[in-house]
Amino acid sequence: MDNAPGPRHYAAMTDTLIIGGGLAGTAAALWLADLGRSSIIVEARARLGGRAHSRAWGNSGGPVEYGGGWIRADHAEMIGLTKRLGIGLVPRADIIGHSYFRDGTWQANPAEDMAQYEAGIATLLTDAAQMNDDTPTARAIHGMTLRAYLDHRGFPASVVREIMAWWAISGSGAPDLIGANEYVTAKLAKGLMVKVEELAFTAETGVASIAQQAVAASGAETILGDAVERLEDCGSHVRATLGSGRVVEAATALVALPINALAQIRFLPALSPAQDNLRRRGHEGRALKLLIRAKGPKPGHLATGETLGIRWIFADRSLPDGSTLLIAFGLRDETGEPDPAMVATVLAAAFPDADLLGFDWHDWVNDPFARGTWVGATLASLPDFAAEHWGRRGRIAFAGSDLSSAEQGWMEGALLTARAAAAALQTRLNQNP
Repeated sequence: MDNAPGPRHYAAMTDTLIIGGGLAGTAAALWLADLGRSSIIVEARARLGGRAHSRAWGNSGGPVEYGGGWIRADHAEMIGLTKRLGIGLVPRADIIGHSYFRDGTWQANPAEDMAQYEAGIATLLTDAAQMNDDTPTARAIHGMTLRAYLDHRGFPASVVREIMAWWAISGSGAPDLIGANEYVTAKLAKGLMVKVEELAFTAETGVASIAQQAVAASGAETILGDAVERLEDCGSHVRATLGSGRVVEAATALVALPINALAQIRFLPALSPAQDNLRRRGHEGRALKLLIRAKGPKPGHLATGETLGIRWIFADRSLPDGSTLLIAFGLRDETGEPDPAMVATVLAAAFPDADLLGFDWHDWVNDPFARGTWVGATLASLPDFAAEHWGRRGRIAFAGSDLSSAEQGWMEGALLTARAAAAALQTRLNQNP
């Protein structure tokens, strides 16, 4: 691992230069090593993991996930990688209760008029059931933003409030920009709780440890705290110029960065029109993940609704001091920057008997190496995400959860693209080492 400042030239003796030390980049390093290939990882942060950011917080007794943390039970790549690296999986707490909060107060039910609410939810689930079918309704919804869909259906405020609560952990961004099909999917036909049922496991030692251990197992060299500013496909090799003035050369390159970080790199030759469109426009993922430590709430209790922009709060687990770690989500543009008064108000609304002990968060929207949370693709940008635009071009391949055509936005998506990119680079290296 190289953290030393100052210019240094890395000659083209390495098979692959990997730009980005998140899950996609570090897993790719491991899988390239399995193929007998060497790699060097350049990461702009002073740590590995990218948008997986695991660290201790107070008396947490272990890592807390400030970024991506949950793994679905059907995420075979993630589960297989953790098993290979000897990292245990911790099941999510069983759901023991679901309450609601609105107008700054706790509620046992989501609406005063439950018949109206249940009719609206039934319409939502009926729409969701046909989203994989070629029906006029499904085609229309696929072309709507979430806001347009809500207006189209004329849902009562209680239904809109509940949809927006779950949108905060799935849609990630402004409902007037992101497609309704980010939320209204065939899976949703099973009910709104299917969204939390998907959140099956967390990594015992933190998701960031997966990246760290994958690099250790790969034998890849790493350069931390130095961002790539220019990447050139020279025909016979690739050359990257870093912010420090260092130059790194390799036979091939893998760009494994969030879409919103691509604008910081000058590509030579220029990217394709679709790639460059997405590089310049980015995506609209602007969620807020808030960590709250409190006395009182029992793990497994879920509260949904809205107070000061916070819409979804889950009592995640007990901490060594007897308190409970709660995880809350909202949209950053609605919540603003959390402060003690705001968090106290939200907690009192969702869990009125709780005692607030502290809170923390990471501002992913203004993080210079992320510029957003998990991907929130606008309807206008969807064509530019198509897989055919992000295959290997010459000696450069791309990977990352933002670009995954399957499991987009999930950590599983990062691994799926990493495996495909490693195979594509192996093919290129075999053609002309």
